[in-house]
Amino acid sequence: MGEHTGGGKIGMITSSWPFGKLTIRADGITISIGIREVRFRREDIKSILFKKGLINKRFVFVHEDDTIKKVIEFWTFSPGEVLSDLEARGYSVTESK
Repeated sequence: MGEHTGGGKIGMITSSWPFGKLTIRADGITISIGIREVRFRREDIKSILFKKGLINKRFVFVHEDDTIKKVIEFWTFSPGEVLSDLEARGYSVTESK
């Protein structure tokens, strides 16, 4: 299991570093930001996009779970570590602009 600290967005709720947490497991992913938490089963994750902004680097989770808000992002200062951790557990990440 890999754990990373950062910031994020779940729906309209955002939280800056260090109040976000990404937990990566082979069977799913959990993202916590402040008072909100979402858990994805691996089969519900349609794709993971990596986006570079002017200031932040973020992973956007595209999913098919209707019970979870559509906009789910994890922001990090260490994208290489997060990317390596995701790939080590079999997740595919696409770079997006």
